Amino acid sequence: MKYKINPTELDSSFRVPSSLVDKHIRLANEHQLKVLLWILRNSPENPDIEKMCKALKMNKDDAADYLQYWVLTGVIIAQDGQSEPTPAPVQETAASTPATVPATKAAAPVIAPSKPSSVEIAQRIKESPIIGNLFREAQVKLGKTIGYEGQCTLLMMHDYDGLPVEVIYMLLDYCVSIGKTHNNYIAATGRNWGECEIDTIEKAAERISALRTADRVWKDFAALAGITNPKPTTTQTAYISRWCNSWGFSTDMIYLAYEEMADHTQKLSFAYMDKVLESWHKDAIKTPEDVRALKAAKSTPVSKKADTPAPKASKKQSDTSYDIDAFTKNTVSGNLRYERKKKA
Repeated sequence: MKYKINPTELDSSFRVPSSLVDKHIRLANEHQLKVLLWILRNSPENPDIEKMCKALKMNKDDAADYLQYWVLTGVIIAQDGQSEPTPAPVQETAASTPATVPATKAAAPVIAPSKPSSVEIAQRIKESPIIGNLFREAQVKLGKTIGYEGQCTLLMMHDYDGLPVEVIYMLLDYCVSIGKTHNNYIAATGRNWGECEIDTIEKAAERISALRTADRVWKDFAALAGITNPKPTTTQTAYISRWCNSWGFSTDMIYLAYEEMADHTQKLSFAYMDKVLESWHKDAIKTPEDVRALKAAKSTPVSKKADTPAPKASKKQSDTSYDIDAFTKNTVSGNLRYERKKKA
């Protein structure tokens, strides 16, 4: 049987790079191809990631993983506020905050390492038996044949990201435990660990422990806030990890920050919550009682103060404000719908 394109279907068309067929049709998976084709058809200059996820019925975090393939291969250039699908995860340290790049300063294009060819992979296996063992063990852990794409991911994690084999094993075990075993998620996690110099078993164990704590806190917080998403995104996980691991906030305090956010915006904004918690962290406010005392001190009229003054807030506390309308306009993000839990 012979085939040809229906001429009427060619009346409406859009440009597709030749390299998509020449270089990537065999290497890219179906999800990676879907996101690129949608972008080329609908918004090639300034991709609307949220709209794309809705059209493709795709989780935003997964979409970021699929788009990363095209970033690594140079088909898509990640630029601040445009084609980059999600903000870079914040570091899990008390001093770090999600970076805000001025609008006038464009981010430099990502220079990605070249993927090794099949010949180069074979040569590395010949040079270092440990690489062959890594591929075999990865297939056992993942429960599937990893193929060329999986071999590229693992080899680049080892040779380019600088992760020792034993750390890669721990990374794979963690990915399996949370049900995210596709190459893009594993590769993105490997790059993040490489950037954070997670290059020993001890560091890997500490990072995994922090991530698992963040997962548990998310479940408790989501139940309080009425959020139905079973898992946080990569960026949300980074926020939660900092709040609970670096700043020492409980789930109750995170929920109070959520209520502050909900009083000022109709969308779930972890960036807004982060400002609230950062304010409390700087003012050494650690419990719900501390929050109530601070609010009472701020709301007490000066002319009606009793002889016994209310608990005094420090000057630093009095000057601190987390009700920042201008900040909300610029940082509110995410489409998650929420319902404040009804009190009994």
